[in-house]
Amino acid sequence: MNIVLTGFMASGKTVIARAIAEKYGYRFVDTDDMVADAAGRSINKIFECDGETVFRQMEREAIERASKLDGCVISTGGGVPLDKRNMTALRKRGVVVNLAPAFDVIAARIERAAATRPLLRDQSIEDIKKRFEARKLFYDDCDIRIKITDDKTPAQYAEEIVLICEKRYGMHE
Repeated sequence: MNIVLTGFMASGKTVIARAIAEKYGYRFVDTDDMVADAAGRSINKIFECDGETVFRQMEREAIERASKLDGCVISTGGGVPLDKRNMTALRKRGVVVNLAPAFDVIAARIERAAATRPLLRDQSIEDIKKRFEARKLFYDDCDIRIKITDDKTPAQYAEEIVLICEKRYGMHE
């Protein structure tokens, strides 16, 4: 069984997934890394050269591959829940955990990371907030929701997530 992390960009998916993998022995899988590896170039380059539509198709293919794995913690791209097929595939062998920070937490984080986030280029904070609000409904497609603040460490969130998965789903006992 897998633990699948979803959430808006800068919600902590990758860093918390790595903490789960490190502490609990899950294999770490990042769907953005899978896309970049398959394409032989960065996500930024895919967006720049081919556009979002091509990226989303490549992402769907990566999700299909990831959904066939077992014993993994899977960090997904922020747009993965926009496609119901992705969520159906990931649930075959996974518990979907949505990381849900308030927008002010997201805004502070993305301000520091704008250069590495392809969807942030040439967008105002208001545009990003609109995207955040529009995606909330899609992030509701989860089994567990974890409120994210900057008051806990990734290791503390990792422990919280694994304990909930153990309790509800008998995982990692």
